[in-house]
Amino acid sequence: MLSVFCPDTMMLVMEMQVVLAPPRSEPLMGSADEENLIDTTDIDIRLPMLVYVSREKRPGYDHNKKAGAMNAMVRTSAIMSNGAFILNLDCDHYIYNSEALREAMCFFMDRGGDRICYVQFPQRFEGVDPNDRYANHNTVFFDVNMRALDGLQGPFYVGTGCVFRRTALYGLDPPQHTVHPGCWDYLCCRGRKKSKILKQEVKATDFIGGTSDEEDDIESMLLPKRYGDSTSFAASIPVAEKQGCPLAETGVLNGRPAGALTVAREPLDASTVAEAINVISCTYEEKTEWGKRVGWIYGSVTEDVVTGFRMHNRGWRSIYCVTKLDAFRGTAPINLTDRLHQVRIFLLLSCLDA
Repeated sequence: MLSVFCPDTMMLVMEMQVVLAPPRSEPLMGSADEENLIDTTDIDIRLPMLVYVSREKRPGYDHNKKAGAMNAMVRTSAIMSNGAFILNLDCDHYIYNSEALREAMCFFMDRGGDRICYVQFPQRFEGVDPNDRYANHNTVFFDVNMRALDGLQGPFYVGTGCVFRRTALYGLDPPQHTVHPGCWDYLCCRGRKKSKILKQEVKATDFIGGTSDEEDDIESMLLPKRYGDSTSFAASIPVAEKQGCPLAETGVLNGRPAGALTVAREPLDASTVAEAINVISCTYEEKTEWGKRVGWIYGSVTEDVVTGFRMHNRGWRSIYCVTKLDAFRGTAPINLTDRLHQVRIFLLLSCLDA
């Protein structure tokens, strides 16, 4: 249900290796053998699928740095696992509090959570000197500005420590509700001439269904132009959308039926792996909307900020989640040069906020 991305911008050749195959749908309990340091008799010891991906870097092509790597991993993970939610971490960050992922899921699965595009956690560092001479705690930005933005449409996406809804990265609009809990929704809708949010009554349908045959034909014609010519990727979109919905119950719109996530996964075969490799080739994004309206946006040194703004512009909301125990931690810069390189995004955001 969750894909974890740690992008590496130094990849040179295309390579894919399935380190851990998809686990079985039934629980696998441990044993109390003497060789085990921990008694795992009553513990489910299944491990999630782990895939190493290195995208193609062909001379003469603009690979769009980190944004291009993230978009490549979005596509290949859709073929391999298709987790409804994506965790994005920098290479120097690690999970410090595993319960933080549960808290993010609580936001996504709560009533109205289907309109949340991502849950952003504060960026925390280890190895900060007692005087914090390089301001690695970023107190003003993470403890003041981001908390204030959480009361509006939501915080910025800062490039790490963020859990995404997969379908929000596909350039899709959020579900159109007739009830608006926030003032930002009212302000966004007031100036629209044809506001779907105010006039369209939403009904819970299966996948992306509920459209006429003519609309389906038009949508099928636009899919290759928008996402590329992979039919497997196109088929994964409605599945991910349905899996990311909360359970259908009274008062919950666009819910999914109970037990929808307990269906056994199909085993990986050679054709699936070949298709996952195809969607990360250099030529796949040609004449598509990847990097323009779909995925991480190209053409900026702060692709994370622009990507978050695009989602907010479509009507999505974001959440700022501050846990008592730090969710993720990274390595603090040890000199002024490294700190200036790292802080340039915060300087830009401060200017935008001003």
